[in-house]
Amino acid sequence: MRATFVYPNSRRDLLVGIEEGEEPDSTLHGALYLGEYGIDVRFHDPILTRRALPAPLDRVAWSLRELTTPYELGRTNVVVTPLAALLPLAARGRRLPVVAINFGLNLIWRRASRARRVLLRSSLRAAARVICLGESQRSELVASAGLDPTRVVTMPIPVDTEFFRPRVEPDGDVRNVLTVGKDLARDYGTFLEAVRPLPVGATIVAHPRNVEWPELSPNVALRSGLSFHELRELYAGAACVVLPQRSEDYVYGSEGGGLTALLEAMAMGRPVVASDRAILHDYVTDGVEALLVPPEDPAALRAAIERVLGDPELSRSLGSAARARVESAHTSQGFAARLAPLLRSVVDG
Repeated sequence: MRATFVYPNSRRDLLVGIEEGEEPDSTLHGALYLGEYGIDVRFHDPILTRRALPAPLDRVAWSLRELTTPYELGRTNVVVTPLAALLPLAARGRRLPVVAINFGLNLIWRRASRARRVLLRSSLRAAARVICLGESQRSELVASAGLDPTRVVTMPIPVDTEFFRPRVEPDGDVRNVLTVGKDLARDYGTFLEAVRPLPVGATIVAHPRNVEWPELSPNVALRSGLSFHELRELYAGAACVVLPQRSEDYVYGSEGGGLTALLEAMAMGRPVVASDRAILHDYVTDGVEALLVPPEDPAALRAAIERVLGDPELSRSLGSAARARVESAHTSQGFAARLAPLLRSVVDG
């Protein structure tokens, strides 16, 4: 049996980086371990987007790739992809089952016109399965798009627990606070207000466009373009990792935004403070693996950060529980073990 993974962006360089130990395998969703279950895996880059094109041809190619990709694939039994706007529908021409991964489809649906919703509903109904990252995301998508609930499943995403591992606790009174992520739903305004009066050093790892702030306070540094080794060192040296996000009704970014940074911090055994969102409840329990606070509330965020920094026992407890949870529920190997029977069921069914 062969499964072909198709991503919005090429995974060619990532595969080299993983082989060399320079990058984590988290975003391959267990693909590298499916061979243990008798599934041969291939990665395919859509032909239309393999080289840079001038505007507006680049946008045309970006949209059309979902229609052409099913006909570019050689022999394969199933396609796994987050490209769900058209690809599952187009794959029907080859009678090729598609397993779609839901990265932000709910917010796309909320923003979509009536015509686009009709097309997206048809494409999602053509998918053999839709994998959602959390139960809240699944229930909303099933209800809003009118999907068969038996074909929509919840599978929380994995993290590379070998690449991201706890380090020995740094000596001294560490007062570094870290926040990571480029998703448009990040709320760095609230984060900056929360840390401004605190006697801590704060680092934001994001694209400069994420931080719309006239001037950063002296205790805040903005960094971008880091390697994964550099990012891992920042996690290791952080006394607290903060995940500030907009409220659930914010219509930009992704309803699953923040999960990658959350799992990386958890895998490193760092205490986490996060803005509460429904999808997080498939990954952490408030007060056990993380502290959850109301979104867009600087005072609540500040208080939670101070609580972690001021209570070494709480910090150790959160970090230890977080690492234990990713080891039990969010490894790449574990995701492959859950994905393999799902792929076989759509091929054999």
